[in-house]
Amino acid sequence: MHLPQPPRIAQCSAHALLSLTLVLVLGGLLAPGNNRNEHTALAAAHANAATTTATSPTSPALANPSAIIQANGSTYLPLVRRGASTAVPSPTTTATPTTPTTTPLPGDPAGTVVTYAGNAGNERLYAVLELSDKTVVAAGVADNLDWLSNTVPQTQLAGATALANAGGTNKIGFLLHLSADLSQVLRVLLLPQGAAEDIRFIKTTSAPGTPTGDLYISGTTTSGYFVARLDNNFVSAAPTTLRWVYNVAAAGDHKIRQPWDVGGDGKVVYGMGTPYDTEWAAIYRLNADGQQEVVENWSAHWSATAEWDGTPATSYPNKATAPLVYSGLVMKAGRKGSLRSASQADYNLLQSDGNGGTGRKGRFPDDYYFAGPCPLNAANCPGGPGYTGYRTSGRPTQRIGGITIDRRTNHMYIGYSTQSVLPDGNPDFEPAVVAMDQTGLLKWWSRLYTEQAANSTPDQYVDGLTLDYAQPPEQAALVVLARAHGNNTYNLWPAKSITKATNPDHPGYAFQNGWTGNNGNIHVAWLGKLRAGNGTLLYSTYVGEYADDEPGTQAKYTEPNLDGWPSFNAGWPKINTTRLETTVHVDVQGRVYITGVGRRTVTTANAYQKMLKPGQGASTWNDFVRVYTPDLTSLAYSSILSGTWDATTGAGGGNIEIQGIMPISGGVLVGGFHKVDDTKAVAGNDMPTKSVPTWGTNKPNAESIVLGRLGF
Repeated sequence: MHLPQPPRIAQCSAHALLSLTLVLVLGGLLAPGNNRNEHTALAAAHANAATTTATSPTSPALANPSAIIQANGSTYLPLVRRGASTAVPSPTTTATPTTPTTTPLPGDPAGTVVTYAGNAGNERLYAVLELSDKTVVAAGVADNLDWLSNTVPQTQLAGATALANAGGTNKIGFLLHLSADLSQVLRVLLLPQGAAEDIRFIKTTSAPGTPTGDLYISGTTTSGYFVARLDNNFVSAAPTTLRWVYNVAAAGDHKIRQPWDVGGDGKVVYGMGTPYDTEWAAIYRLNADGQQEVVENWSAHWSATAEWDGTPATSYPNKATAPLVYSGLVMKAGRKGSLRSASQADYNLLQSDGNGGTGRKGRFPDDYYFAGPCPLNAANCPGGPGYTGYRTSGRPTQRIGGITIDRRTNHMYIGYSTQSVLPDGNPDFEPAVVAMDQTGLLKWWSRLYTEQAANSTPDQYVDGLTLDYAQPPEQAALVVLARAHGNNTYNLWPAKSITKATNPDHPGYAFQNGWTGNNGNIHVAWLGKLRAGNGTLLYSTYVGEYADDEPGTQAKYTEPNLDGWPSFNAGWPKINTTRLETTVHVDVQGRVYITGVGRRTVTTANAYQKMLKPGQGASTWNDFVRVYTPDLTSLAYSSILSGTWDATTGAGGGNIEIQGIMPISGGVLVGGFHKVDDTKAVAGNDMPTKSVPTWGTNKPNAESIVLGRLGF
């Protein structure tokens, strides 16, 4: 599948995808999924989404997530681990505590807190959020809450009966409200035991640096995930109720990663379905009351009984007799209502690719795979291949890797990937990022690499999106987390591809200019900033940490904070698989905060926990927390979090998983858990702790919460 390359270029081995190659022949003359009725099975569930006063709908059965993981050609590490459950009585609401005195975090490690918490209840944190009053909310899951003092007020959230979690595992999803210095648990809010499998994300309608707005949460259910709106935001008052709940049918990565976001108007854009499958996947929008709504410039719409394909929605001819109820973006490549041109003029349109190229074809990104447009009134639409030889596979539903909304304008940004087929018949995965205004009108789209007749054979995915609010909306940057599997032809844009002619403010240099080394059969992350107004590539860096056996004899970075590490941009150093979590944030200065997993991870002089440099001993797999400078040319902070390990064998580490990250004044918040091994015993050695609060502990007890407040 992958073309031979000159020396020094990392090679990608062929995909071990027998199950996929058996279905690739289906990407032929007709695009899959032109049947208007295929949406019907899931439409009923979505049109009658549960609220806190409604009966939860029964979601249709979706494909087994483990089957998706085996079939899609990438290694997806399961994030949900379910242990034995312990029944606990439903807690009751008690008095609100007094607010404690908090300690401001200075711009140095003096304010650092790193703690474990929990008992034997398999506790995890998934998300952390600093509120405008500087207190902190952390979301997670546990078997029980016995590890909290009985003096901590506990409130079971009302309105959770609409959650669709039949056959769940009796977990307790919770929200911890903590003082700014993490020294006290002010209160805990929880879902009824077994109502959901966890609470995984917390988001707010407010932009960074502004007073906290309304709060929204999501979490895993047996049928997918839920999104819910809280009745208060902790700053004005503590929440007591889920104002509404919406159940999303999802499986595979969509269930684990839960692609959704909320705008400043309280509207939620969310993705559902199963990626890389034959069934249904789509993106819809809820109004601030949790009901699906019509989006004027999307092209697929539904009344109570039928689908209508057209745009704008106000041109719908039967509005008097069968009004439209909601709209969607169909995430099924080739089908009407998907991100594909409906006219020959749009299909033939040549546009800038955002990085100096002018020959990119098609108004919409999915034109890439097809021989012509898909008119909205056509019975069937042309299939592939497209103008460079790509076509879609027999699994045309797309993986939604990220959704973010500008809280100031409510413009929508969506990142996704498509399972495709190369001209030689081998499988591939292609990325795209799409920008739309608040009405759903397309602003621009980006492939994240240069489209040419020679195909981009590495698998490429979008894994996360966020906005950099440091500039006005159209001048602001969209931050993209992406990933490549293999590096032989036209990979994600390296920093050196950004010329002064294209972007006079960028010198074509990044912290890590590109993919190096001799191993192509790995996954390496990519971080980029695109201008929100037009999609122009502003900055990019690869994120591929060193391999354990990299000798590190090349020239070193000269900045003191880079601590004498050998430069990624000198020589041709070996790198290893590096994966980033979905969550990414940007502070008011434009610095980018990420968390991921790597091997010999570069750490800064101000790190809480450093990695051994090449030649100092064995490394260990580790989760890391990192802050890039606004132009992605250097690091403001980079620290690992791991159990201490044997410098000869590497044993004892690689046991901390960090998923939540949040910028705070003078530092960063992180949340996660210490893992257990196959026997449910504590894995590896303890990580170093610091300033452990009275409600925490300096040692894990089974799977245990990890919470950090890292100063730099």
